[in-house]
Amino acid sequence: MAGDGIAPGNAPGNAPGGSRGIGPEIGLQNVEKTPVQELPVHALSPGLHLRQGGINAAYLHLLVEASGRCALPPVLVQKDGWRIIDGLHRMEAAKLCGDHSIKARLIDCSDAEALVLAMKANSSHGLPLSKADRIGGAERVLRAHPEWSDRALASVTGLSAKTIAALRDRSACATPPGGQRLGLDGKLRSVSAGEGRRRAAAYLNAHPEATLREVARETEVSLGTVHDVSARLRRGVSPERNGLRGTGARLTLHPADPARPAAQAPAAGHAQPPEAEGAPLRRTGPAEEPPAWETVAAKVANDPCIRYTAGGKEFLQWMALHATDPDGWRELVGAVPPHWVGVIAPIAESVSREWSLFAERLRGRQGAV
Repeated sequence: MAGDGIAPGNAPGNAPGGSRGIGPEIGLQNVEKTPVQELPVHALSPGLHLRQGGINAAYLHLLVEASGRCALPPVLVQKDGWRIIDGLHRMEAAKLCGDHSIKARLIDCSDAEALVLAMKANSSHGLPLSKADRIGGAERVLRAHPEWSDRALASVTGLSAKTIAALRDRSACATPPGGQRLGLDGKLRSVSAGEGRRRAAAYLNAHPEATLREVARETEVSLGTVHDVSARLRRGVSPERNGLRGTGARLTLHPADPARPAAQAPAAGHAQPPEAEGAPLRRTGPAEEPPAWETVAAKVANDPCIRYTAGGKEFLQWMALHATDPDGWRELVGAVPPHWVGVIAPIAESVSREWSLFAERLRGRQGAV
C-alpha cells in the first residue's frame, strides 16, 4: 500500500487494473499530514503533464506576485523520481523568483496513485483544468481503474458520471469479472442493465423523506435517472424502462419540499396528485449541471490569485452574500402581497439581467485567455 500519507481504499485485495488495491475514496486529508520539507528546486521534474497547453503564463505571473507577499502552499512530489504531482506552476514561480528550494510534501506512491492525487488536488485548489484536460485525465484514470464506478471516477476527475459513462463506452475498458464495480463507499455493485434503477427505487421506498440528490449519492445513480425513477414510481409503473406495471408503493410529492418524494399507497379510482396539479418540481437541470457555489467556494478561496489579493477577498465576500442560496426565493415568493408584485417582479428581473451580464463578461474573459 501507499506510504507517507496515502490512505488505501477498501477494495479487497488487489483490484483488477488498480494499484495495490487502492479505492476511489483515496483523498488529500492524509496527504496533508505528511511533513513539509524543503526540496531543491533544480532536483524536481514535471510529472504527469495533465495540461495539454503547458504552463499558463498569466497564472504564473500572478503566483510570482503572490509569493512576494506570503508563502504559497507546498507542492506534492512523488518520491520515485521526485516528480511533481501537484504544483508545477508553483515550482516555475519559485524558479522565476530565484529560489533554490521549495516547500514540498514527499509522497511515496505509484504512478497510478499519483495520477489520482493530481486530479483530486486540482479539484480542490489552484488553476482549474480545462474540460479537454479533465477528459484526458479521466481517460487515463479510467484505463488505470476500470473497476471503479462511474460516480467514483467522476469524484476524482471533476466530470459528471454521465460523461465518464460515455468515455467508458468508447474505450476498451471491459467490465471487471463478476460484472461489478467499486463505489466510493468501497462496496461492489452490479452494473447489469436496470440494476441502478432498482437500487434507486428500493432506496426511495425505504427512505421516503430523502431528497433526490441524496438518493443519487447513496445509490451511485445519476440525478436524472433518480428523477425518472421517482416519476415512474409515482405513476405506479416499473422503475425500469420496460413498460411493466409496478406493484410497490407509489411516490407522491412531499408537502414540505416539492423535490422530495414521500411514500403513498395507490388508491383505486383516486387520481394521483402529480406535477400537473400545481405542485412544482424543483428543476434538476441537465447531466452537466453547473456546480453550486458552496461546492466550489473552498477551492476558489484556496487559489492564491484570489486568496492573497484585495479584489479576490472582496469577490469571495460578495459571492458568499449573493450566491449561497440562489433558490431561496422559492420559500419566500408567497410572502410577497399581491399589491407589491408589480414593484418586486421588475426588481427581480433587473437583478437577473445583471447576473446574466456578469456571466457574459466572465465568458468573454475566458475566451480571451
